Amino acid sequence: MSSGLMAYSVDLGALPDDYTRAHCDAYGSFLDNRPFYPVKYWWFAEVDQALKELGVTAVRMDSLWTGGGAGEEWFAGQVREAAEQAAGISAERVNALEDYSMRESVHAVLEWIRYAAARGHGIVGFYH
Repeated sequence: MSSGLMAYSVDLGALPDDYTRAHCDAYGSFLDNRPFYPVKYWWFAEVDQALKELGVTAVRMDSLWTGGGAGEEWFAGQVREAAEQAAGISAERVNALEDYSMRESVHAVLEWIRYAAARGHGIVGFYH
C-alpha cells in the first residue's frame, strides 16, 4: 500500500476543532500533491533541506505530514511568512536543483504556499 500526503489550503477559522479531511474538502481547496503521492516519510526532511537552502524556513514539510488522520497544519501567519521568503525564488533557481523529483516537490510546495497566502489561508496536511 502506498502512503502519501494530502494537503489543503483552508481557512482554519472555519474548521471545527475536531476537523477531518471532509471538512477540508468542504471549506478549502485540495492542493496538487503529485510529488507527494506516493512518498516515503523521509522525503519530507529532504524537501525541507532544499527549501531551507532556498531561504524558506517559516514552514517545514517534516511537520506537515505528522498529522495522520487528525491532520496537521501550517497556520496562516506561517504561510504568509513563507510566501514572503519565497517571493524572491525564481523558477530558474528551483530548476537548478540537481534532482528532478526534488525540483517537482519544491515547485509544488512553493505553489501551495503562494496559493494559500493569497487567500489568507493556512495549509492542512494528512499523511496516510
